[in-house]
Amino acid sequence: MFNNYLKIAWRNIRRYKLHSFINIIGLAVAFSISILLFLVAYFHFSFDSFHKDSDQLFKVSRFTNASQGMNISSSMPLPLGPVLEEEIPGIETAINLQSGFPENITYGDKGIEKIISRTDAEFFDVFNFPILIGDKQTALSNINNIALSESTALAIFGDINPIGKELKIGKIGEQQSFNVSAVIEDAPKNSSIRFDAVARIESLANYGSNKNKWDINAPNLYVKISKNSNQTIIEEKLVAMVEKYYPEELASLKIENPEAMGTRELLSLNLTAIDQVHFSGERSAPKTLIYSIAVLGSFILLIACFNFVNLNMAHSFKRSKELGVRKSLGAFKGQLILQLWGEAFLLYSIGFILGIAIAFQLVPVFNAQFGGGIQIDTLLQPGFLAILFGVFMLVTLIAGGYPALKMANFGLVAILKGNVSKNRPGALRNSLLVSQFAISSLLIFVSVIAGQQLNFLKEKPIGFEKEQVISIPVGNQEDGRKVLSRLQNELASDPEVVSVSGAGGNLGRGLDRVTSRVNIDFVYNENKIDTDWILVDFDYLKTLQIPIIKGRDFDSDFATDTINAVVVTQSFVKAMGETDPIGKYFGGEGEQSGNQIIGVVPDFYAYSPSDRSLPIVMHLSAHEPFNYILLKVRSDNPSATMDKLATTWEEVIPNVAFKGSFLDENLQAWYEGESVLTTTFGIASGIAIFLSCLGLFAISLLVIEIRTKEIGIRKVMGASVNGIVKMISFHFLKLVFISLLIAAPLAWYAMQSWIEGYEHRIVISPFTFVGVGLMVALVAVLTVSFHVIKAAITNPVNSLRSE
Repeated sequence: MFNNYLKIAWRNIRRYKLHSFINIIGLAVAFSISILLFLVAYFHFSFDSFHKDSDQLFKVSRFTNASQGMNISSSMPLPLGPVLEEEIPGIETAINLQSGFPENITYGDKGIEKIISRTDAEFFDVFNFPILIGDKQTALSNINNIALSESTALAIFGDINPIGKELKIGKIGEQQSFNVSAVIEDAPKNSSIRFDAVARIESLANYGSNKNKWDINAPNLYVKISKNSNQTIIEEKLVAMVEKYYPEELASLKIENPEAMGTRELLSLNLTAIDQVHFSGERSAPKTLIYSIAVLGSFILLIACFNFVNLNMAHSFKRSKELGVRKSLGAFKGQLILQLWGEAFLLYSIGFILGIAIAFQLVPVFNAQFGGGIQIDTLLQPGFLAILFGVFMLVTLIAGGYPALKMANFGLVAILKGNVSKNRPGALRNSLLVSQFAISSLLIFVSVIAGQQLNFLKEKPIGFEKEQVISIPVGNQEDGRKVLSRLQNELASDPEVVSVSGAGGNLGRGLDRVTSRVNIDFVYNENKIDTDWILVDFDYLKTLQIPIIKGRDFDSDFATDTINAVVVTQSFVKAMGETDPIGKYFGGEGEQSGNQIIGVVPDFYAYSPSDRSLPIVMHLSAHEPFNYILLKVRSDNPSATMDKLATTWEEVIPNVAFKGSFLDENLQAWYEGESVLTTTFGIASGIAIFLSCLGLFAISLLVIEIRTKEIGIRKVMGASVNGIVKMISFHFLKLVFISLLIAAPLAWYAMQSWIEGYEHRIVISPFTFVGVGLMVALVAVLTVSFHVIKAAITNPVNSLRSE
C-alpha cells in the first residue's frame, strides 16, 4: 500500500507540474536561506563554548560614570590580576592577556608578520587551546618561551620540528630572542581570543615600568572563579577593592556626579561571562543582530509554510472530482489523509534536499557577508541535526497535514458536483495572507530605515579630507620614522604629492585590517576629561586638511613641540571650561607641567560616528613609532597614482609589502555592522516578498476558482471588465492594507529603539511607511492581476456551462 501511495504521489506531482514547481521552488528557497541564517546564529552563539570550564571563566571590565558620559573599558592595569587572586576569595586564577598587533618574526633568512599575544604562564591551564607538540605545563614556563599556532609553525618551519628553535621577534635592531616551546592547535573560528603565537607578558618592553602602576591600562584580564562561587558574589566583593585601589579616581567622580550615591554607580569592576564576550566591547557582534538573523530564518520558514497550505488548498478544487471518485469507490478518510499527506511529505522532502544543496553552494557567500565561520558540516552535528529534523517533521505535519485533513473532509455529493464550497475564502486563508505580508512589510520597513541610518552616517561630515588621501601600513620589519623620512625625500619633487605625514594609528581599517584606539583621561580644574590620544607627525593636519581655528599647528622650528605640545579639538576645550586654552597645561602635577595646548581644531571623527565620540588630543613624539604613513595626492587618475606609489615603495622599502589604500575605502569599515544589518534585512525582505507573492498567487487562484460562476453571472448582468477587476483586487488590497497597519507600528517601535543607540541618528519619517506601503500594494496588485484579468475577460458562457 505504501508503494501505491508513493506512485500516486509521484504521478500527481508530475501531472500538476506548475503547482509542484511553485511548491518545490518556494520550499527550497525558504529552507536554504533559513538553514544558512540558523547556521550564522548558531555560530555566533557557540563562541567560546569549547573551553572546558567555560561556566567559570569571566572577563573583567571597568565601568566609569564621568561628566562626559558612561564608559566601559576592558583594559586593566597589570597589578590588578595578582591583587584579585590574593584578596578576593572565590577567584582561583587571574590571567592577563595582551592582544597583540602584527609583529615581525624572523627565523634565519625568513621573515613573516604574525599576531603575538602576551599572557601569563597559567594561560593553557585556564583556556582550552590544545597543544599538539610540547607540554602545557612548560609551554610558558620561561619568559623567553613562545608557543606557535599550528599554521604559524607550518609557515615558518614547514615539516621541521620547531621545538627548541630560536626566533627573533621585533624590528631590526630591536629584536628579542624566543625559544619555541610548543605548537598549539589553531584557535577555532568561534573563539574571541585570537592569536598566531603566545608569549609571556613579562616579555613586553614596558612591562617592568608598568607592572605596579594602577593608572596605566593595557591588557585584558580574565578570571576563573571557583565552582562554589558565582558572578554576583564576586562583583559584590569587588566594590571594596575599587574603594581601596581607586580612591583618587573615585573621589574625582564623586565631585563630577554629586547626585550619585554608591560606589558602583560611579566606578565598578564587572564580570562578563566568557560566552558573552563575543557580544561585548568594541567591534563586537551585536546580539540583537544575531537574534534578528535567527528570527528572520523563522519568518522565512513560516511564510513558506503559509504558502504550502494556501497552494494546496487552492489546488484541492482542481482535484475535487478525483477525491469524490475515490470516496465513492470505498476509500476511507484516513487513507485519503495518508495519501494527501504523503504527497505533501514528498514535496517537502524534495524541497528540503534541494534547499540543503542550495545552502551548500551559498556558504562561501554567507561567510564573506558575515565574517566567516559557518560550515555546512555543522548540519551533521547530532544536536543541530536533531533540531533540524524536528523542525522539518513539525512543519511537514502542520503545513501538509491541515490541507490533507481539509480535503479529506469534503462531502461526497458536493465534490462530485464540483461544488466543494459556496463560501468565500475563510478566516484562516485571509489570516495567512495578512501574516505573510505583515512579516514581509516589517522586513522591508526595517531594511529601508536601516539603510537610511547607514546613509546618514556615511554622509555625515567627518571633519577632514578623505578623498585622495592614501594610508600605508609600515609593518613591523622597518622603523616607521625611517621609512617616513625616506619616502618624504623620494616624493619631495613629485607634483602629484601634496604632503606626507606619519601617524601612530590608522583612520578606518586598511588592508592590514588593524584598528586601534588609545583612551587617556585627564583631570583639569576638577573636571575629568576622557580623550582619544593620537600620535601624529608634522603636516598631519595639512594632509587631512583640518584647519587651525586657534593658536598654531605643530612646527619643526619649535623644539619643544616634540616634547609636550598638543593640539586639541573644540570639545576638549569645552570640557576644560576655558575660553582661551592656548598656552594652558594639563595632565601634569604642577601648574606649568604636563601637556601644553598650542592649537585648537574643529571636532572631527577619528573613529566611527556610530561609536561614542570623545575629545581628541594630538601630540608629537621623538621616539614613539609611526605605524602608518598618510599621503595627500592630487591626481586625475588615482589608480595610476597608487601604482606609481607602489613602485616607489618597492624601491625605497623592498622588504615590506605595499598595502596602501585610499582613506575613503578604509572608512567604510566603520559601517560594517550597519552594512551587514541592511544587507541581511534587504535580502530577507526580498525573499519574504517573493514567497508572499507565491502565497498571494495561490489565494488569488483560490478566489477565482470559487467565484468563477459569480463572475460569469455578473458579466451576463452587465458588469464591465474594469468593474470586476476592481472588485476582486479590492479584496486583496484590503488584506494587504491590514497587514501594513500591523507591520508599521511594530517596525517603528523596533527601529526607534535601535537608532537610539546611536549618538547621531535619523528621524524616522512617516513618508517612509507611505512609500513602502504603496510599493507593497503595487506588488500585490501585479501578483493577482494575471488571474483577475483572465477571469474577468473569460466568456461567461464557459463559466456557467456546468450549470
